[in-house]
Amino acid sequence: MNKIIRSALASLSKYDFDLKNNYRETRELEKKVRPYTRKFTCNMMERILHLDGRDLLVREFSHSGRIEPIMIFFHGGGFVTGDFDSYRNICASLSEAFSRKVIAVDYRLAPEFKFPSAPEDAYESVQLILRRCEDIYQTSAGDAIVIGDSAGATLTVVSSMMARDRGGIVPKRQICVYPGAWFDFENSPFESVIENGNDYLLTKKKLIDYMELYSRSHEDFTNPYFAPLRHTDFSRLPETLVITMEFDPLRDEGNALAEKLSEGGCKVMHKCIKNGIHGIFSLPRSAPLNREIYQCIKQFLGE
Repeated sequence: MNKIIRSALASLSKYDFDLKNNYRETRELEKKVRPYTRKFTCNMMERILHLDGRDLLVREFSHSGRIEPIMIFFHGGGFVTGDFDSYRNICASLSEAFSRKVIAVDYRLAPEFKFPSAPEDAYESVQLILRRCEDIYQTSAGDAIVIGDSAGATLTVVSSMMARDRGGIVPKRQICVYPGAWFDFENSPFESVIENGNDYLLTKKKLIDYMELYSRSHEDFTNPYFAPLRHTDFSRLPETLVITMEFDPLRDEGNALAEKLSEGGCKVMHKCIKNGIHGIFSLPRSAPLNREIYQCIKQFLGE
């Protein structure tokens, strides 16, 4: 990585923002600072999913406005931040790049709704969308892709585990962009938490704060639907693309997840982006490292 860029990232990372007491302000800030460097010609509409005892909102993005295979999207943000607006550019870009209808799910956030609210929302929303895929979207559930970045990538793989474990519909393919899979950052066995936990924007301190807001107690850290690397069964899961970043504290967790899925017999494509940091998926598609992510997705989809 360029020394000037590394130095700038290190300086920005030293800003000690009190996430635990200011998560609402963080949510609003993300809406403002997410880069909207171009206007996408994208049709958007919202739909309500009626789940068990609650309703969830989804926003659908379609570049062409025609019938297209669907891509169910879960946003990142440590299970605490992120929403339709802060991820609008990503969803629109995915729809344009891969000619798919992107369905972004507004799952419940912590600390208002702690674990297991988010994974239950992810599981139930995927099941409902896949069951009604042909009726609502006139396309096959077998062509559907589930995708997420960061916390959303965790929800992607966890919702598939829940589907398999509960006898639900397991998606054929899933895409995990820099997923978290262990989450006990105070007692992490992964070197990347130490190597990259101070100078690359997403710090170890911030990760610990996110987990304190998300978890009910430390017992949650042993739950495989909280930390998927805690699961003992990695078989019969979707064909998976895992993308990790060289300078991401979550790098080794994502690498380990790819290995476990492969050992479990799943077809896995794994790419670690050299010089990449956590969060670059939010940059414009034309950004050099983000182009690599889109190229990986294109290759995974066989396009």
